Amino acid sequence: MKLFFNLVIFILALPVLFMLAYQNGLLEGVVSDDMVPIDPFVRAELTQKTSGSDLSRRIDTALDQGSYDDAVMYADIARYAGMEIETGTAERLKAEQGLTRSVARNTGNFFEGFITGEGSDTASFAGAITSDLTVIGDVRDIGTEGSKLVQGEDYSKFILGLSVVGLAATTATIASGGGALPARIGVSLLKVAKKAGTLTVEFTRDLTRLLNEAVNFEKLGGTLRTIDLTDSAATRRAITEYAGSISMARITPTLSDIAALEKSVGPAESVRLLKYVNKSEDLTRITRMSGKLGPKTRGIIEITGKTSLRAFKNVANLVLWAIGWGWWILATIGAGFVGTLGRRMRRARA
Repeated sequence: MKLFFNLVIFILALPVLFMLAYQNGLLEGVVSDDMVPIDPFVRAELTQKTSGSDLSRRIDTALDQGSYDDAVMYADIARYAGMEIETGTAERLKAEQGLTRSVARNTGNFFEGFITGEGSDTASFAGAITSDLTVIGDVRDIGTEGSKLVQGEDYSKFILGLSVVGLAATTATIASGGGALPARIGVSLLKVAKKAGTLTVEFTRDLTRLLNEAVNFEKLGGTLRTIDLTDSAATRRAITEYAGSISMARITPTLSDIAALEKSVGPAESVRLLKYVNKSEDLTRITRMSGKLGPKTRGIIEITGKTSLRAFKNVANLVLWAIGWGWWILATIGAGFVGTLGRRMRRARA
């Protein structure tokens, strides 16, 4: 019996010892992050930080503010965490999902985003990004910011540089049969995020440095002075010819990470998630996180305050997860105890 209980204690202690070693980096190079499942740890964290009633309140608040995307996100988190939202909240959300309301909500916003290059919800962000992917947005922004550069006025080096890189990426995408498409998508998302105010000062500064390396702004100014920037076709031709002098090597990895983020969560959520990025390492972590958690990533970050997968994988969450399976552990111990007791009684009778 003593051996049995010692074995049970060892089995229970082993995961805790493993997680302590994992957290302290003692298993680096031996155990990759992908070998430790993330879902149980995230659910355990959500159990500590939220509840069905809290998520219902968040959904109601989002609907009151016209933030349908947020309402859907919190409902998705509730399903993921196995939490019931309140009946009235569920009915409100279902009503918003009707065809008439969806069309009314999305159509006008898409075209507004397409025309202005700005957005605040999924439809308008999609419109803004679509306009960039068809190079309309790039030419529009080159005309606006390029005119300021030519006239010696203050201009956005960030927007102008991205627009020029965007046209270069478009040309490369066509020439390579789609190989440069991630960079093209990344450019569009960054421009929309800048206009939406979700880019941090630190990340904007790092990106501007990369743009300075990619684009020779002095040479660009000379090119822009030779054309009529109100002529979209002429602007596009001139920048396409200029594109050969652009160095994409340093900025392409960042643009590709942003494109990967978009693939996991969609354009609108990608723009919103960039507010948690201060440097390229943050972008890498959040991109990996979104690859596992999908469009609910931002809501989970807001609720838990954690912006990386590894941050969830701790002993406290392991214990919470184990408690959820406590009935199974107790049943195993109980079955072993009853089996041992039964064998002893049979031996005693014999």
